[in-house]
Amino acid sequence: MLINPETAIQNGWITHPECDTMDDWTERKFLGTNAIDFTIDDLHSIDAHTEFVISNDAKTMRGGSEQFVNSSLYWTLNANTSYDGMSDMHVNVPEGVACELIIRSSFNRNGIFLTAGVFDSGYSGAIGFALHNMSGLASIRRGTRIGQIKFIQSNSNGVYAGGYNHLPGTHWSASIGAATIANGHPSVTTDIKPQPNASQE
Repeated sequence: MLINPETAIQNGWITHPECDTMDDWTERKFLGTNAIDFTIDDLHSIDAHTEFVISNDAKTMRGGSEQFVNSSLYWTLNANTSYDGMSDMHVNVPEGVACELIIRSSFNRNGIFLTAGVFDSGYSGAIGFALHNMSGLASIRRGTRIGQIKFIQSNSNGVYAGGYNHLPGTHWSASIGAATIANGHPSVTTDIKPQPNASQE
C-alpha cells in the first residue's frame, strides 16, 4: 500500500537541502497526491567502452564521468544513450518501508525513461537512477523535476546494509566499499545481504 507522502516528509524519510517545512515542499511542487517529485541534480555518463562484469560475489562497474551543464544550466542528452543520474534529495528508508521510482509523464512521452532497483528498508542515500534517452537529442535543466518516488509498506525481511548507502552530498560510487581500482573504475565485492530484524534474531 502506498504511504501518504506527507508521512514520509514528516518522519524524515526524505530530505531536501532547501526544504525545511511542508510549505517548502508544496511551494517547490514536490508534494504530490501519492508520491513525491524528485529532481535531477547530477549526471554522469556510463562508459560503454568498459566491460561490466558481475557474479554473485563481485562486480566491476563500468564507471563514467561527470556531465557538466552549459551556461544556461542544461545538460544535452545524446540519442540512444544511458546516463547515471542522481537527485539532491536524500532518503532514509526505515524498516517496514520500501521505495520505487517512476518517470514523470512528459519524459515518458518523449522517449526518455528512468530505471532503478527497489530502495530496500535500511537504504540511506541520494535518490539515484539510470536515465535512458531512446529518442533524439534532449536538453534537461539541472534541478528539473524528473520523476516521482513512492513510499510503500513492506513486510521487510531485515534491512539493507550494503555498499550503496552513502552520506548526503556524496556520490554513490564513493561509498561502495573498499574496492580495487582498475582504470578508474571500481571493482567491488557485494555486501548486500539483509541484516536480521529483532524478530529474526
